[in-house]
Amino acid sequence: MRPRLQETTIELVIVFAIGSLIGTLVALTANAYVGGVQWFTALREGTQVFAVTLGDTTYSLTSVFFLWAAAALVILIRRSFGITRWAGPADSIFAAQQHKEPLNVKLGLGSTLAAFTSAAGGGSVGQYGPLVHFGATLGVALRRFVPCRLTPDIYLGCGVAAAISAGFNAPLAGIIFAHEAMLRHFSVRAIAPISVASVAASTISSVLFPSSQTFLIDVPAPGLITLVPVLIITAPLIALAAIAYMVTLRKTQQFAAKTGWSAERLILTAATVCGGVGIVLPEILGLGIGTMNGILDARYALGMLIILLVMKIAMTGLCIGFGLFGGIFSPALFVGVATGAVIGQLALIVGLPDLSAALSVAAMAAVAAAVIGAPIASVLIVLELTQSYAYAVGALIAVMAVMLLTHRLFGHSYFDRQLLDRGIDLAQGREALALSQHTVAEHVSGDAIRLTAVTHGDAALAAMKQAQQTEAYVVDETGELLAKVSVHHAIEAGNTPCLLVADKEPLTLTETDSLADAMHRLSAFVGESIPILAPESRRLIGVITEGDLFQAVLSVQSAIRQEERS
Repeated sequence: MRPRLQETTIELVIVFAIGSLIGTLVALTANAYVGGVQWFTALREGTQVFAVTLGDTTYSLTSVFFLWAAAALVILIRRSFGITRWAGPADSIFAAQQHKEPLNVKLGLGSTLAAFTSAAGGGSVGQYGPLVHFGATLGVALRRFVPCRLTPDIYLGCGVAAAISAGFNAPLAGIIFAHEAMLRHFSVRAIAPISVASVAASTISSVLFPSSQTFLIDVPAPGLITLVPVLIITAPLIALAAIAYMVTLRKTQQFAAKTGWSAERLILTAATVCGGVGIVLPEILGLGIGTMNGILDARYALGMLIILLVMKIAMTGLCIGFGLFGGIFSPALFVGVATGAVIGQLALIVGLPDLSAALSVAAMAAVAAAVIGAPIASVLIVLELTQSYAYAVGALIAVMAVMLLTHRLFGHSYFDRQLLDRGIDLAQGREALALSQHTVAEHVSGDAIRLTAVTHGDAALAAMKQAQQTEAYVVDETGELLAKVSVHHAIEAGNTPCLLVADKEPLTLTETDSLADAMHRLSAFVGESIPILAPESRRLIGVITEGDLFQAVLSVQSAIRQEERS
């Protein structure tokens, strides 16, 4: 009993130490990131460069010059870090589901730096996605220097939870987000360090950065008896906005790939167009926090709200699709807030009471949940931001109704769709993913009976009897497979070459085939063993028996289940 108590105490100390360390580091970095973006935003908004007056209106080219500078730095970062594809939350989710392909720390740091540059320059991108990926990257990197019994995905989850907690000052949402969107399972071993990291990040942010609150929601929530029916009726409109946003992101990336332009040309094009639009519509530049707070305060008319909604979707799609990298979570919040405000204005027109603030908050949570695939975390963010039960219930209704529609019409989330475009289907579960990453090469046996083209049946039968096997393989002088010989073939051949009666087209696998592919191909197999060939030829590497294959599959499945339950 005493050794067990001592071991438990040590593990508890490690959990608190690791969680607190990750939470503190991520909180400091996240607040520095946000503070830096805000400083550059204030500098851009307070700078007038090449002002042009047309009629009674003065236009400044500041946005174009800032975005050109940001584009140049993004190109420099891309070259310096050797980046060919930016990394984001989708990569964090994939890394959390398996251990074969860990996060690339260098790529994660370079992508975070590029996202900061884009947002600071005024790109229509977000901050929370890059912060989430940075938190995951920091957690994985820290494990190299502070190793313990915690698995890599728990370190990753600690960083993700801390990023959400610090970004929104919402520790409960951070904990749920890490499990709901990243790990996608709950375990006793993971919940403790992730909770510590999330609470530590929130505490550090509250103590050292007390004025870092993102959204200012002071309007009292309306009665649920009025709000809930409106949310249910207008859920398709909110879902339409979310789908339009996600489809725009995908289509612009596909269009950029088809242009054949260089990465540099694409990035500069995005900066020029976005900066040009920002001259006449500065509200769509950058993170849009000030604009969102203005919408929540009902400072914009219906026509302007529709323009902001459409242009924010278009400019975010352009920036992300053309490589002016950044997050998509903040723009999703903008799309939700604007959509809710539009619905609120329409409700006023038909004679309903003013529901704009509540509808904006609910739509914000719904669009965000559809994009990131974390409905419970999105509702908790609203609850912790507003400290209002009514706002949270309204968000819950909107989230569930909208996600039901977006899940059927688009997918579980934008990040899942990104991975699906790369051939990674998380809907099949962690076991299927693990089986697709383990190859048959790890389980090949080299004790196959090899025969020559002139080996007689009697000799083959004797070799099988000595090896206590019922199958053998005919190979040529280079080791390439010619045929498979069963004990029945050997008996039939007698004193003639086995090759005459052998199976010349047996079922084969290559050493690069996954266990998942092997199980699928062996669904109708009858026999003792399957020959394993080299990928580029028919050279016989070895064999794998049915029993060994099933044991390998069961071993992988058991490891995944144990990890999820521990």
